Amino acid sequence: MTTTMAHRLLKGTLLLTITGFITRVLGFFYRIYLADLLGAHYLGIYQLIFPVYAICFTIYGAGIQTALSQVIASRKNDRENPSGCLRLFVIGTVIAMALALLLQFLLSSNAEWVAIHFVMEVSLTPYLRIMTVFFPFCCLSACINGYYYGIQDAKIPAMTQVIEQIFRIVFVFGISYLLIPGATPQENCRIAVWGLAVGEISSCFYNVYKLACHLRSQRKNVYRMVYGENVKQSHKSKADVRKYHFMKSVDRGGVYSLVWLASTLTVTRLFITLLNSIETVLLPAMLRKYGYSGEEALSIYGVLTGMTFSFLLFPSTITNSLAVLLVPSIAEADAAGNIRMIRKSIILSIRYCLLLGILCTGFFMVFGMELGRVIFHNEMAGEYLVTLSWLCPFLYLATALTSIINGMKKTHITFLITAVSLGIKIVFLVLAVPRYGMRLYLIGLLVSQLLQVILELIYLCPHFRTEGKRQDKEERFEPVRQILLPSLLILPCTIAAKSSYQWSGNCFGNVSIVCLLIAGIVFCAVYAAGLFLTGSLTLTLLPGKASLETPPRR
Repeated sequence: MTTTMAHRLLKGTLLLTITGFITRVLGFFYRIYLADLLGAHYLGIYQLIFPVYAICFTIYGAGIQTALSQVIASRKNDRENPSGCLRLFVIGTVIAMALALLLQFLLSSNAEWVAIHFVMEVSLTPYLRIMTVFFPFCCLSACINGYYYGIQDAKIPAMTQVIEQIFRIVFVFGISYLLIPGATPQENCRIAVWGLAVGEISSCFYNVYKLACHLRSQRKNVYRMVYGENVKQSHKSKADVRKYHFMKSVDRGGVYSLVWLASTLTVTRLFITLLNSIETVLLPAMLRKYGYSGEEALSIYGVLTGMTFSFLLFPSTITNSLAVLLVPSIAEADAAGNIRMIRKSIILSIRYCLLLGILCTGFFMVFGMELGRVIFHNEMAGEYLVTLSWLCPFLYLATALTSIINGMKKTHITFLITAVSLGIKIVFLVLAVPRYGMRLYLIGLLVSQLLQVILELIYLCPHFRTEGKRQDKEERFEPVRQILLPSLLILPCTIAAKSSYQWSGNCFGNVSIVCLLIAGIVFCAVYAAGLFLTGSLTLTLLPGKASLETPPRR
């Protein structure tokens, strides 16, 4: 049983990782196309949609999706009530859909007020109204995905991500490039927002179709559980199955757990989302106070969020996959009281996140200007990328440490630490940016991320203590091999990558994208070879099931 669950979890995680990487690659190239299509100013306006969208989705979708997955997972093997999961899904969906329709009405009716008083950008009004179109579809998809996560079937949510991304890209590219090639940036911004709606609606139709197929098979399973395999189905038995399906599936305890968990998750996530949204909305306003015009402030905001962070967050596909793996592993080890497994997971997470972060920091420092100039045709994006390259180790490490603490069922700790980190960024934004400009905001990002990592390490510090004197290699953190040597390897990586960049430019006639790709491959290859030669990197992965068992005491 345990082996089957672990195999299913690993298979689902791998599938989500692959599809997440595919969608991240598609989204990255789509962002490049969108930057050329809209320009920095309208890219900034387009990015301002997402704080409002994040708040709305947190209210009607994020909390209920997680609650559905957890409650259904705990009740999916209940033979006394085989249809209880479906009833919980229906109740959760009805509640979420009511919230989505209410938010759709309120936002579409008060879009101008929200644009003026919350986002502080009146030109965002028509785009907010377009955005409300897909609220019910996005809500239904979130609930269906929560149901599938609960029954540990990750294929449907994984395909949903890919379908949503593909339909969005095809729609925007088809309309802007083929049908209306000479559209203004304002018209293209409308097309891009409609692309969000088309992607969500398409993925919702796919989800509904797959759920309908699943329900047909579920009805057959209910019939078998009631009457057995050899009973011939008649008109009377069909009525009995329907009665059993609806009457036996009432689970007041499950409904209470669902509502309580969904409301708790929604409130906590809403607070964090509000802080994120306040930070996002305040940035253009504070830049205007510093002296920029409204168009310049939106352009800077678009460059930072739409271009620079596209590079910084691209490698996080690996750390997000690690985070997905860590939560169930830590939860299982914590339930078994296996402190040694938790310690190994912490050490290995720190080790590999630091190695990835140092690699990205070195590459972005060396080639940041070229990436901004070649990919997005914007030198400001390159300057911000070079400055924020120091953010990479802390950004990736925070993802893993947060997942470890969540796996230990200490979500209130991660909530408090995240709130403190966001508060630091808002303080820098409000007090420093109006006087000193954008560079102080970038410093604030670095300080807040560093503080988050330090606080999480302080909380996890008791788990670093070893039992006795014996200590495996996976349980040791060696600063020389994990920090100093990888940092020193950046120098030979830079020399090799710069040489290959110049050589490829001479060979291919200065085709910059190809040259950057070759330089990146050389940089990573030299870095990986150096790590293996110095012993900083081994093929040791997180322990499997065997290591979850507590070793016998001698």
